[in-house]
Amino acid sequence: MLAVFLKILSYLFLALFVLGVVLMLLTWRKEKFVKPKWILFGQIIALAALIVFTALSHNPLGKWIWLLIFAAGLAGGYFYGRAVKVKKSERGIMMTYTLPFVITWGLLLALTQFLTISTGRVPVIVLGLCVLNTGLNLAMNASVIHHYSRLKRA
Repeated sequence: MLAVFLKILSYLFLALFVLGVVLMLLTWRKEKFVKPKWILFGQIIALAALIVFTALSHNPLGKWIWLLIFAAGLAGGYFYGRAVKVKKSERGIMMTYTLPFVITWGLLLALTQFLTISTGRVPVIVLGLCVLNTGLNLAMNASVIHHYSRLKRA
């Protein structure tokens, strides 16, 4: 009974996440303040969660495949980061995400969560998608912080 309740609760939170992504898709052009401390905090949590997730699943990808997928995510995130617009305005340093990034991030995260909830286990593909998505996020957000630092100094 508890397992069924937790599965329903998981689907509910997944639906809330999807609604959040839909909201992001409707407002992706809107400028947001760059808050480096919060970005850094979020990325540290994401990386820690990935490391725990990898350890708990006993890394079915293997060390070298994991690193290769992570490097591919970092490379993709680098290019996404170059497309993010970070600019100085009267209100402060602002940014806008790119539509492809919001779609990729939302789709990968929703897919990994859905597959894990549905199967009750961590398929290899889910871990691979999580590794890829974390790499994308880390590199893209590192680029945003780098642009922020350059604009702050200027």
